[in-house]
Amino acid sequence: MRHFTIGEVCRVLEVKPHIVRYWEQEIGVLSPSKDLGGRRIYTLADLQLLFRIKYLVQERKFTVEGAAQRLIEEVDGESADAKAQVHAVRAELLRLLDKIHRESADTLK
Repeated sequence: MRHFTIGEVCRVLEVKPHIVRYWEQEIGVLSPSKDLGGRRIYTLADLQLLFRIKYLVQERKFTVEGAAQRLIEEVDGESADAKAQVHAVRAELLRLLDKIHRESADTLK
């Protein structure tokens, strides 16, 4: 299973690390594990959840508390908006593009 650092997550989400840490603190649904050095390790599911939070806060103009409530409602049965699913696909595509760039750079060496 692929894991992401906070730097990778922030690059894909296009937000600063303090924003991600704030969302973690305020929205109890998100709790990434930490490596032996205490650095946050995000799963693909965490990344998808962060895309959903970003969408609710920045696009739909929810407060962080409102976004947390909406996430709870969605877990209870409501489906996620199509735009959040598009963001998740975008994250995967960006990850693959990054992998291609890294492999191309390795090939050119």
